Amino acid sequence: MLIRLLQSRYYWLFPVLFWLLITTTSLIWNLSRIDRSVKDIAFERGRIMFEMVRLTKINPVLMANDPAVFKKQVMDDIHYRTVSAQPVNPENMAEAWEMEALSKLENGTGYVFQPFLDQAQGYFRYIGPVFMQEQCIQCHGYEGKKVGDLRGGISVKVMAQPIMDSQFQFKQMMTFMHVAGFVLISLTSVLLIQQLRNQFNLLNRTKNELREKEQFLSDVTNSMSEGFVVIDQQGAVRYTNPESEWLLGWDGVEMEGCQFVELVYGDKQPTGENSVKSAIDMTLRDGLIRTGFDDVFLHKEGRQVDVAFSVSPLLREVSDSGVVVTFNDISERKRADEERRNLERQLNQTHKMEAVGQLAGGIAHEINTPIQYVGDNLKFIKESYEDLGSLLQDYSNLMHKAAEIPELGAEAAKVKETIDEIDLAYLEEETSNAIQQSISGASQVAHIVLAMKEFAHPGSKQMALADMNRIVSNAVAVCKNEWKYVADTDLKLGDNLPQVECLGGEISQVVLNLVINAAHAIEAAQLQQKGKITITTSHSENSVEVRVADTGTGIPMEVQDSVFNPFFTTKDVGRGTGQGLAIAQDIVMGKHQGELFFETEEGNGTTFVMRLPLQRNSA
Repeated sequence: MLIRLLQSRYYWLFPVLFWLLITTTSLIWNLSRIDRSVKDIAFERGRIMFEMVRLTKINPVLMANDPAVFKKQVMDDIHYRTVSAQPVNPENMAEAWEMEALSKLENGTGYVFQPFLDQAQGYFRYIGPVFMQEQCIQCHGYEGKKVGDLRGGISVKVMAQPIMDSQFQFKQMMTFMHVAGFVLISLTSVLLIQQLRNQFNLLNRTKNELREKEQFLSDVTNSMSEGFVVIDQQGAVRYTNPESEWLLGWDGVEMEGCQFVELVYGDKQPTGENSVKSAIDMTLRDGLIRTGFDDVFLHKEGRQVDVAFSVSPLLREVSDSGVVVTFNDISERKRADEERRNLERQLNQTHKMEAVGQLAGGIAHEINTPIQYVGDNLKFIKESYEDLGSLLQDYSNLMHKAAEIPELGAEAAKVKETIDEIDLAYLEEETSNAIQQSISGASQVAHIVLAMKEFAHPGSKQMALADMNRIVSNAVAVCKNEWKYVADTDLKLGDNLPQVECLGGEISQVVLNLVINAAHAIEAAQLQQKGKITITTSHSENSVEVRVADTGTGIPMEVQDSVFNPFFTTKDVGRGTGQGLAIAQDIVMGKHQGELFFETEEGNGTTFVMRLPLQRNSA
């Protein structure tokens, strides 16, 4: 309540109203007492006058000695007279009010007092009893009363105006005293409260300034992107900012009072001159700033955090003030550096692949011509061998007929001996097989060369219609060396597959990555026999689908959410960079608005599914 009063603009009004209330109450109470005292004064004057008259003027001795005094009935605005119902002197005959009052006195009432303020000149009436005495019997014995009986009364009229005038002056003085007291006390109270208010405002300003400075310092430390910890001479934590709490995982209340070295190292003992423990100890000794060091802190959850830290002395007037440790997490920076190095290696590999691709395209072009010659010549040899086979059959028939002619029998026998010696039947069979195998091998070489030539071609940067079956066949042919020793491939290419508008070169890369990953998964499974890679193409009303299924290890549940993350790989070092599936997802989903997902059963294999829309959104 007092604080609210001191904070109010109308703080002066409260003491004024308070003392006004007290003064008004006191004044009203005192004025009412003065008003009541008018009646009391009139009563007391009437009673005193009654006693004076009763003791003096009604005394028979005094009456006999000084009848003039007895007859005097006015004294300082007080009128009095003796009255009776049967007076000796008619002047003492009681009036109506006095008669009624005498009746009351007759009945034992000690006195009668009554105000008459509604008259033109207000007054008070007082009447007291007069009893018979021995001295009174001489003059009033005719009334038949004895000593002690009521003889009459003394009637006193007290004028009200003189008393009221006297009390009015007293009222004025009382009012003046109250007003003067009110003004004096109010001014004193206001001045005192004003001084108290000034001190209170000064205290509030000081508190606000301290609070603002404290808040400013707190905002500064809280806004820092680095951890900020104040450590005393004993190595205990005295202050932490939110960033340090976030970096270390500990709440500020938990850290306060704990040994900082124990918090950031746990059970591990720090080693090396560049550790934060060594830096703190040396700074506490020599007061020098140490900055630019790296260390590994332990998070509350148990994981390690790579940090860069600085240690500075806490500059205060006291000598044993402690040190300030600032540190920030450089795990992302280290990871970014590692990613950058991986990207550089990937870029170098890409450049190498581009160079190899260009070289492969040139080699494919150079190989393609002689392979065509070989293929054509083998086809010619095959056709010629078939013709020679007909000729040999005719020769065989001729030899059998010549053997029946005596003159030619020796020659026929010689021919048969030669046939047996060279095993003509074996030569016919094997030569035919060799020619056929040579033709198949030449065709296969031509196919592989063509696939390499198409795969190595950089392709257009614009979307174009492409045959998905041809893309799949070329990719399988190009990477045959990756799968032929660990798996057999089964191409289930759909009939009447519609062409897809796509970037053919990039989609070929996706299929190649999926097939190579399938081969690596089968190899990792270490099967007793060859695995199987099944590549299926199909289409629906809105899309073309390619499924690459393997009989490998499957994808463990705990890493399934990370499969498409950049740089994530489950392969051994040197086998993969973790970029293949991330790039594939970007190509399929980002550039072609398609889908790329997998279905897996741990221990039984994985199927990657690629869906490309037949009609892409213009957006």
